[in-house]
Amino acid sequence: MTRNNAKILIADDNIDIREMLKDVLAEKGYLVETVENGYELLGYLKKKSPPNVIILDLMMPEKNGIEVLSAVKELSPDTRIIIYTGFQRCKDPNYANIVDRFLIKSEKIEILLQAIEELT
Repeated sequence: MTRNNAKILIADDNIDIREMLKDVLAEKGYLVETVENGYELLGYLKKKSPPNVIILDLMMPEKNGIEVLSAVKELSPDTRIIIYTGFQRCKDPNYANIVDRFLIKSEKIEILLQAIEELT
């Protein structure tokens, strides 16, 4: 699959992060959609074709990333997951069996872009 065909779903409650990532990824040729919490993420996965990659914030209001991880894998087992969080303390080895990458938002955007390219 070429990256131009890869669909990326961004799940983050911060509109500035969502829009910035959407703009950067669309400019790189990815098809990008966004949701703002875990409820919307699960609804998206139940109704639409699965994305190739989900960029998932862990700390969101309502249903957060931690609460939806196993359901995401059940609904979309082939989708790659990148945890993209602002909280270093959330880096937990227990995620290793579920997620493909764990990135901290303070890292350079190029690190996220490289991870997406490797996963698509």
